[in-house]
Amino acid sequence: MMKSGGKPRGAVAVIYDDDVARISIGQMLRLRNYSVELFPSAEAALAHPLLPEMDCIVSDVKMPGMDGEAFLAEVVRRDYPCPVVMVTGHGDVSMAVRCLKSGAYDFVEKPFEDDVLLASVARAVEKRVLRRESEELRRRLDMLSPDEDGRFGMIGRSRLMQDVYQQIEVAARSDVSALICGETGVGKELVARAIHSNSARAHKPYIPVNAGGLPDTMLESELFGHARGAFTGADSDRDGKLVTASGGTLLLDEIESISERAQMQLLRVLEDGLVQPLGKDTPRRVDIRLLATTKVDLAEQVRLGRMREDFYHRIVVLTINVPPLREHPEDIPLLASHFLKTAAHRNGIPIPHIPEHTLEDMLRHAWPGNVRELKNAIERMVITAQDGVAGPFVLDDETYAGARLLSLPATAGRLRDEMELTERAVIDAALREHHGEINSTCRALGISRRALYERMKKYALVKENYK
Repeated sequence: MMKSGGKPRGAVAVIYDDDVARISIGQMLRLRNYSVELFPSAEAALAHPLLPEMDCIVSDVKMPGMDGEAFLAEVVRRDYPCPVVMVTGHGDVSMAVRCLKSGAYDFVEKPFEDDVLLASVARAVEKRVLRRESEELRRRLDMLSPDEDGRFGMIGRSRLMQDVYQQIEVAARSDVSALICGETGVGKELVARAIHSNSARAHKPYIPVNAGGLPDTMLESELFGHARGAFTGADSDRDGKLVTASGGTLLLDEIESISERAQMQLLRVLEDGLVQPLGKDTPRRVDIRLLATTKVDLAEQVRLGRMREDFYHRIVVLTINVPPLREHPEDIPLLASHFLKTAAHRNGIPIPHIPEHTLEDMLRHAWPGNVRELKNAIERMVITAQDGVAGPFVLDDETYAGARLLSLPATAGRLRDEMELTERAVIDAALREHHGEINSTCRALGISRRALYERMKKYALVKENYK
């Protein structure tokens, strides 16, 4: 049982003409950290000015004066957004059905176990909280103006992104090497471009090189250049990226991937400005500002002997940490709005409407692929839009995981079986941990409700078995 104290889980109104039952339900809810308002009649509840702000209403059906059904009808007529849980008499199925058809969120039969009512209230409150969040997201999506997106061509106005902007300003004022750290998809290269574009080198070359995408020998040739005949296929002299970037900025993406030999050569460039092309005896002098990105802990790479310590200290004069999207979810509306508009414009279609349930799924998702994953999701929603409504919210892993499984050859049956056994075990454990609660299980697994239901159906997992 949750102890009282701390931030309230939500505000609940209890309408019961039976004094004992009303007070008992109120105490039970307060012990679970709900803020509670008690009303002896439907008329008293409707007269309360803050009733529309409640996260849930629990109402008995059989009451003198205005009964529960009439009360529900009035709540619906007034368009109050709070979900209503009706308490009906035992066996009165027809009344319960009428209430649900009239707009009730749920019903609980008398006599009821405390846990039954508490579970219904918890679901109703969560629904209301998510609806508030999606309404705020909708408001910001609809009302956002382009100049409110962020700074430096980047999107985000959260405190964490403001910190990043400040670090960009500091880095742009200097000419020292800077390391940009962050998970895949957070926008590290955007930070690098912003630093260059706002520095004294802005009108000089900005040259990005993906160090992780090239073998060592090709990377050395790419960076330092080579003489004709330096290796097989070197048909002519070639200036490397360091020479091309001279006067400007060189970005080394995934710097943790470069070999020790390349580290030593780069160290020389950074210390004395000399580049030694492959196959040439005479070095060339260059003037570059080095920016580097990484998704790993470079200090750990030094400890493991995978990076030279002197090179490490030379490139981390300034360090900028770009936060993952899950740490600043308040920027999701800005990012979604931006990607929605740009994708619609690029595809030559009107900006589609995002349904409320889709917005709720977006707010719940942990975004392991960060901003890149959000951009991909919005792109799919735009190109699959129909009749002005955005397509389904499909995650990157849902798009490609099925294709990967289907592409396995027939001999890979054992591998497929092992993968499915592992997936089933993970979902089973999450459902047990969260007692079959779908929303909390989705958050724990980082997948949408639709994806979870599909997998539960596939593996014959029934949520009622986990209650």
